[in-house]
Amino acid sequence: MAESPLTCYVISDGRRGIENQALGLAEAADKFHPLDIITYKIENGAAFKAASPTLQFAMKSRLSDYGLQGPPAQIAIGCGRQAIAPLLALKKHTPETFTVYVQDPRMDTDRFDLVIAPEHDNLSGPNVETMLGSPNRVTKAEIAGQTLEFKKALKKLPMPRAAMLIGGTSKTHSLGKTEHAAHIKAAQDLLNKGYSLLITTSRRTPDWAIDDYKLLDTDHDNVWGYFGDGPNPYFAFLGGAEIILVTEDSTNMLTEAASSGKTVFTLPMKGKPGKFEQLYEGLKERCHIRPYDGNLKADIYPPLKETERMAQQLWAHYEARTAAIN
Repeated sequence: MAESPLTCYVISDGRRGIENQALGLAEAADKFHPLDIITYKIENGAAFKAASPTLQFAMKSRLSDYGLQGPPAQIAIGCGRQAIAPLLALKKHTPETFTVYVQDPRMDTDRFDLVIAPEHDNLSGPNVETMLGSPNRVTKAEIAGQTLEFKKALKKLPMPRAAMLIGGTSKTHSLGKTEHAAHIKAAQDLLNKGYSLLITTSRRTPDWAIDDYKLLDTDHDNVWGYFGDGPNPYFAFLGGAEIILVTEDSTNMLTEAASSGKTVFTLPMKGKPGKFEQLYEGLKERCHIRPYDGNLKADIYPPLKETERMAQQLWAHYEARTAAIN
């Protein structure tokens, strides 16, 4: 007899890079025990959004304050600062809900049943699990399905192909003119080596940089640039490329690229790596990721499956909590 699905809330502010971490973990957990996944996008005004999560919860602590009106949740997974107060509200009104926070909450981790954080955040505790990078939605099936969906467009670009995943300004990095010039030089080098390019930018990529990628797209028949218009071919780019170049500002994109099992290189960004140095070293050791220097040789590695591992840990903590209650 099939197991009855549990209701799982996925809570974020709706930004793709944030929501995908929580949703990716929920989808991975669903593979081990069926879940009815309900996503919630928390929309707060600028003033409320700027307040600390603790103050937000003090001002708004009802489930209705955050639109959490679905069937009672056995599990709630939140990611991003705006998801913290809703998780605290759930724990207040439905203590039986197993709450999971993804990332460093920068508060007492005991406020949640489980915290899943990147290794480079250096968190520890009985209810803390750490991983290399961050959870994502990259799976073999997802890549295969999206690659097939965009098969006609990909066929227009001769192999070999290289994907370029371009980020932008973050809390620790920024895209300067010097770094951008190095990215364009890498693109030209790959074109000279006979590669087709699959280029995608992010919402953080400056317009002046996007303009240069649009020129590449216009000037070369073997360049496909995606700049936010129309269906997103991101997973198809991961599937259709032999190698992947990623700007070093994004934990998400680096982890997603490594989850594909493809050869991955980093592209430089302005700023001091700080705790990201630990991430880079971990990816170098585990997945042989290194800065792009024109040398395309790299050792083969098994795809990174940290999201799946965290999903298994989620169920282990859930079952231990359930056993303790019963």
